[in-house]
Amino acid sequence: MDTDMNGTPPALRPEDEPDVERVLRKALNTPEIRAALRRHGSAGGAAAERLRTRVLAERTGIAAAAAPEYAAYLRQRSAEAPDVRTGPAPSATAGIRGLLPALAVLAPVLAAAATAVFLLLGSVLGLGGSGRELGDALLTAGQTAAVVTAVTTACGVAWLLSTAAAHRTPAPTSGTPGAAEAREAWRRALLERGVLPYLRAELRRTEPNRTAAPGRRPRLGYSSPDFAGPAYEPYQTTGKEGDSQKKPIQP
Repeated sequence: MDTDMNGTPPALRPEDEPDVERVLRKALNTPEIRAALRRHGSAGGAAAERLRTRVLAERTGIAAAAAPEYAAYLRQRSAEAPDVRTGPAPSATAGIRGLLPALAVLAPVLAAAATAVFLLLGSVLGLGGSGRELGDALLTAGQTAAVVTAVTTACGVAWLLSTAAAHRTPAPTSGTPGAAEAREAWRRALLERGVLPYLRAELRRTEPNRTAAPGRRPRLGYSSPDFAGPAYEPYQTTGKEGDSQKKPIQP
């Protein structure tokens, strides 16, 4: 069995516990386990839920049955994962890049406010004869600000989407084909040597007691000829004490 430097099997990591639950679901849906649950009178109800709870409670010990495959999977995954401990040193432009999200939000807002102000003032001044030229200039400035608003809004949305896509964290189970094969081998070993044997043992332990095949039922009542025949009639004793004469009781 592959072990770590302390001579113990590798402990199950939290990011791999969902794989244990997937293997457990697969095991509970196998024909063998479903048939055993039907013999218990529950093909998918309380008995299955009790088994699921027990397996999850004992997942550390059950996973130890597939420790060699799990250790190989961890080695393969760590060997192919990028080294995140040594990242690039912070550059001098890191502070400037930190202002870009704020600018992407503020620029469209300011441009929209300027558009509203210019258009409003230009319309008011255009009503009078003396300020018509200034009003026309403000209206032109407002139209220009409206174009700037549209452009900055589109650029800000595109930049935010690209930033979110670039910083999306990949799933911990994704990896190269080598890590995927090692993961599949571990899950198969966990199913065959860990979860299924545990379920079989639990089902055998909690199997209902089967009663023995009943034999011949005992014959109830009397077997004496005096009491068994259809012509039996009850008797009453007559005479003095000690007489043995009997007469049938008349109906």
